[in-house]
Formats: sequence, structure tokens, C-alpha cells
Amino acid sequence: MVIYKKNDKLSASLTEKKFVTGKALCVILMISLLYVFLFSDSIKELPLAVFILMDLLIFFVVLHKTYQILYDIKLLFWFDRDFDTPLDFPKEIQLPSITFVIPSYQEPFNVAKMTFDSVVNAPYPGLKVIIVVDNSKNVLADDFVNWKSYIETSQLRHPEITVKFVYNEEQDKLKSGNLDLAHRFISPDELVVFLDVDSTLPNSCNLLERAVAEFEADKALGFIQFRIRATNCHFNGLTQAITWHQDLLRLRMISRGYGGYKIFEGHNGMWRKKALDDIGPWTSYYKGDIIITEDILKSVDAFSKGYTGKQLNIETGEWVPSSLHALDGMWSRWMYGNTQVFFKYFNKIYSERVSILSKFDISYHILHQFVIGCFFVVAFALQLLVPGGSATIFIVSMFVVPQLVGIFTSYVSLNDKSQSISIKRKVMDLYSGFFLIETFIMVTQMKSNIKFILGMSQGWKVTEKGFENAMSWMNVLRNRLFHVAMIFMCLSICFVSWFVNYGFAFDAVKYHLALLFLSFNLVWCIIAFGRQGRQEHNNVESAMLHDI
Repeated sequence: MVIYKKNDKLSASLTEKKFVTGKALCVILMISLLYVFLFSDSIKELPLAVFILMDLLIFFVVLHKTYQILYDIKLLFWFDRDFDTPLDFPKEIQLPSITFVIPSYQEPFNVAKMTFDSVVNAPYPGLKVIIVVDNSKNVLADDFVNWKSYIETSQLRHPEITVKFVYNEEQDKLKSGNLDLAHRFISPDELVVFLDVDSTLPNSCNLLERAVAEFEADKALGFIQFRIRATNCHFNGLTQAITWHQDLLRLRMISRGYGGYKIFEGHNGMWRKKALDDIGPWTSYYKGDIIITEDILKSVDAFSKGYTGKQLNIETGEWVPSSLHALDGMWSRWMYGNTQVFFKYFNKIYSERVSILSKFDISYHILHQFVIGCFFVVAFALQLLVPGGSATIFIVSMFVVPQLVGIFTSYVSLNDKSQSISIKRKVMDLYSGFFLIETFIMVTQMKSNIKFILGMSQGWKVTEKGFENAMSWMNVLRNRLFHVAMIFMCLSICFVSWFVNYGFAFDAVKYHLALLFLSFNLVWCIIAFGRQGRQEHNNVESAMLHDI
């Protein structure tokens, strides 16, 4: 039996330090209003209705981008690994058991095994229970047979751990259906860790004990989100670029949880079983379609039931997509699902239980795809309707500058000096991640917005983790039709503007360079990464979370 020693002095809570503050929010609002005021002079010749609409759209975009820039800068000076304060219990207690839930669907066996073994090896003196729920359609595939056999025979190898494999015949309920089925087998009063196939846990840092201590100290705590970092960055050029981009995204989310809205990111986090019981099933519908971002959905549900969430700045592992096809699918799901949650749970998101700071923070997260839509609308309208450099100023200040700040923040905060990668290579990867990949993702978000508005179902497909054959260029273009269409849209708008506003004057080309720069990023992204994927030499042994 493991007992925590009594500590008469109760430690500070995990969220004692506030990263998201009211002062910062005031600064963001003032900068945004000043930008709109100064920019309004360049569009004052537009009809009044258009002028007002443009000002509102510009303010929406500026508010979002200023929020991003300010907190990226704060990451450089006011956030580190020691941001958390470990807790000691004020009374003696026994460590509770932890159930680890791993939902899977047609996963490569070696990747699924990697996640399972990571759980087995993660240090925790208490009892571990592992539940695997699989809803693969092809139960005769070698990967499924090997995965099922490995789980069912693991009890002999690890008698100290309780292991259960459950097959879910309801494939139509996607990941949320697997989670609902797993919930039936979780004992009361237990803590639950949710992992994806590709997740790995650290072999040090006492992650699980640290998290358990928080739940014991705060009975209203519903969930804790661990920090997530990519572990397969070396697979190819695309994963190297995405890693810089996505690791900063994860760092932004974990840091803003200290004072802002606490978001469960869908995996690599711990929940209180009672909170899950009170919240209800994972499967939820919007207009007949399953909501495909069950992560943020559960965060909203937890707060509406009076529970709180917290972040724990200890790194755990995940894989980033190794092909553009997988990247497009992942971001399409995220953005479509966020929109579903926003419209169905608007009242819960902005309820009286949620503080002003948290409301602004969740708005930054859940309205991101709408901001991107407004960005393109404003950029196109300025290029066509307002001669001069207004479009260039807007695109540079709302796209180029935030990305440059992101590059610098990512390099300073996430640079792994143990990797033998040249500075030139890192700069290339950073540019690719924050300009090529970001532009690609922005267009994917636009596509997701349009599909939602038109009532088209997004569907759900697990992010590819197996080996991927290189596509032919014809298939690359076929799969990226919307992105190619956006390239032609940008070029066409530049051409029309150059003709209508400047009569093809050569010296007017400079007014179109910013929009052409967006097109260039998208073209180069498809050319550079369109045929890349995970290859056979990309083994799982090199793609696990190593001790920090």
C-alpha cells in the first residue's frame, strides 16, 4: 500500500499562477480597437454598409491575431516547466486505481503495441487497469488479429495489471462509441486516463502520481490535461514541419489553461470517473450527425455540471500526420467538430459559470475557423475594392507578423538542442511549418466552413499511422482540388485587381505581392509535401516519448 505523508501546510493549487490575465485582455482590446481605427481611414470611401461590415470583420480578425501574438510573446518570458506546483496531501490516503482507455480502429499493430507498452511501463505504484475497445471492420486483418492476441495474452506477461479487450460491433458511432462502451467496464471511484493509438507516457516525472494528487486535493476537479508533444518528427520533411507548428499549438493550449479555458484535448488526459458519470455519454449528435470533436464537447459538459479542469505541464507523446492527406483529414474533423459544438452548446459555453477570461479564451479556440474565413473575405475585398497597399498591410500584419512571432516563440521554447540538426535545416522546417503548413491548414478550415454551411457531412476517418505509398501527381491534385481552386482564386483576384484598379501598370504589381505570397505558400506546400508519407524505415522504436 502506498501512503502519502501528511503535510500540515496545503500546497498552492495547480493553477495558482495565471498565464491568461485580465490586464493582458485589456491590452489586446485596446490594440485591436486602435488597429481598426487607424485602418478605417483606408476604407472610408466604401459604401457605408460595406464600411461597417469590413470594420467588424477586421476587428474580429485583429482581436484573434492580437490574442495569439501577445500570448506567444508571453510564452518566451512567463512560462516554463516549473509552472506547476506539486501538491502534498494534508491527510494519509491510499493511491487509487487508474483505468487506461485505448480506443482503436484498424490501427497498425506495432503502433498500437507501442501505446500499450508505454502504459505498462509508466511508473505508478497503484493498481493499473487497461481497457482496449476496438471497432475495426476487418477483424481478419493481421493487424487486428495480432493486436487482439497481444492484449488478451498480456495478463500472463503482466499479472500485476488488469487488462481487457472489448470488440465494439457498432462501427457507425466512431471513437465516441468506443469510449461509451469502455465506460461500462470502469469501476466506480476510479480515475481514467484516455489515450489514442500513437500516445506514449513518460517513464519519469511521476506524471500519474502528480495528477492523482490534484484530484485528491480538489474534489471539484473533473479532468487534467497533460501537455502533448510530437514524437515522430523525424519521419519525413512534412512531419518535421508539422511538429514545429503543432507543438506550439499544444503549448499554447496548455499554457492558456492557467487562467483561461481548460480544454480536454481528446487524449493524454485524466478524468474523474464520477465526473464522466454525471456528464453522460460521449456520443452526441448535431442535426443527425455525430459530433466528431468529443474532446471539447466533454470540456463544455464538465463545466456545465460544476466541475473544473486543469492543465499539467508534463510532456506526453503523440504522432503528427505524415502526409498532407492525413493532415487535411485531421484538421477537417477538428474544425467541423468545433463548429458543431459551438452551435449546439452556445449557451453552455457562454454560461454564467464561465469567467470572462475563459469566455474570451474559448472563443479564440472554437471560433478559429470563422476568423480564417473572415481573413480571406477581408483580404479579397481589400484587393478588389480598395486600390493601394491596404490589402498588403492587412495580410502582412494579420498573417506574416503572427507567423514570424510564432516561429521565434517555437524556436526559443521548443528547440531540442540534443537533436543534431543544422540551424539551416531548422529554419527551413520552421518556415515550412508556419507558412506552408499554416496556409494549407487555413484553406482546409475554409473547406470545413463551407461543408458545414452547406449541410454536408464531414464523416470521420482515423488519422493514418501505417505505411503510406507515394501518390501519383494526378491523385495528389485530385485529393487537393479545393486547395488548387483556392490557388486559382487568389491568382484570379490579383489579375482582376491589376486590370480593373491599375490597368496592368507594372509598378502596381507590388500591391498584389502579399496575396501572391499566400498562393506561393500553398503551391509550394503541395509540391514539397504532396507525395510524402510514412515509409517502412520509420519504425515505432524511434517514435516514442523518451525521458525528459
